[in-house]
Amino acid sequence: MPTFTSFANDLPDPNFKISYYGATNTQTEAKAGPGFASVKLTNDQKMLVSRTNSQRILARSVAAQKWKVDINYHPMTREEFEPVYSFLLRQKGPMTPFFVALPQYRVPQNASWNTVVTQTFDATSFGGGSTESAYAPYIRTDGVVSAGSSAVMIHVEKHANYGTAYTFNGNALDPNVPRPGDMVTFATHTKAYIITSVETNPSYQASTTQPATDKFRINVTPEFIEAVPDNTVTTFSVPKIKVVLPQPFSQYNLNTDNLYSFNLKLEEYL
Repeated sequence: MPTFTSFANDLPDPNFKISYYGATNTQTEAKAGPGFASVKLTNDQKMLVSRTNSQRILARSVAAQKWKVDINYHPMTREEFEPVYSFLLRQKGPMTPFFVALPQYRVPQNASWNTVVTQTFDATSFGGGSTESAYAPYIRTDGVVSAGSSAVMIHVEKHANYGTAYTFNGNALDPNVPRPGDMVTFATHTKAYIITSVETNPSYQASTTQPATDKFRINVTPEFIEAVPDNTVTTFSVPKIKVVLPQPFSQYNLNTDNLYSFNLKLEEYL
C-alpha cells in the first residue's frame, strides 16, 4: 500500500481522484468523483444603500465579501457517489474546510496564456541530465500589495534552471495574458479573486506605472483581504476555492433505479 502523509482535502471530481485510504491519488485503484450537473457561484457582498430626499444614493459596504457555491449532481451510481459522500462526511460540516475547483475556472480563457502557465520542460532539451524535470516559468507578484487594494503587478520569468527563454508577448496587441473573468489565487492566503481587467505594456491606465514587457497588472474583485508580499506565487491554472459546508452533510436521495442524488451548498472559508 502506498504511504501518505494526509487525507485528501480536494473535493473529488473527475480531475481529483481519491483512494480508498483517503488520500489524493492518480493510481488505477483511486476513484474519481462525478462531474457537476450545474454550478451556481454567488458573490455574497453585503451593502447598505439608501437615498436622500434629493434622490442621491448613499452606499457603503458593511461586511467582507465571500463566495457561495451551489453544486448540483446528475443521478449517480454507488461507485460514483461513495467517494464524494464519504469525503463530505469526514469534513463534519463547518469544522473542516476543504478545496473545490470549479470547472469554469480550471483553464484560463486565453489559450496562449494557458500555455505559459502550464509550460514544462525536459532537462535534456537544453543539455541537462537524463532525468526529466519540470521547469515551469515563475509567475509571481512584483511588489508588495496592501490590503484593500484591487491591483497587483505580475512578473513572468523563466525558471532559474532553464537555459532558453520562452516567448511571453506582454507587449503584443493580443498578449498571452489572462483575461477578465479568470479566477486567481495567491500562495500567502486562500481567498479567491476574479480578474476584472488586465493592463499590459502598451495598454495601461493613465497615471499608473507602465508594465514592463515581461509583466502585466491585474485588477481583481473583491479587494485584497490582506497584504500580499513581493514575489508571491500566483495561480491561474486550476485555482481552488477554500470552502466549508455551513451544516454537516445530512441527506441524499436514492431512486428506484438505485441512483443517488444530492446537492451541495458551500461557502468560502476565510
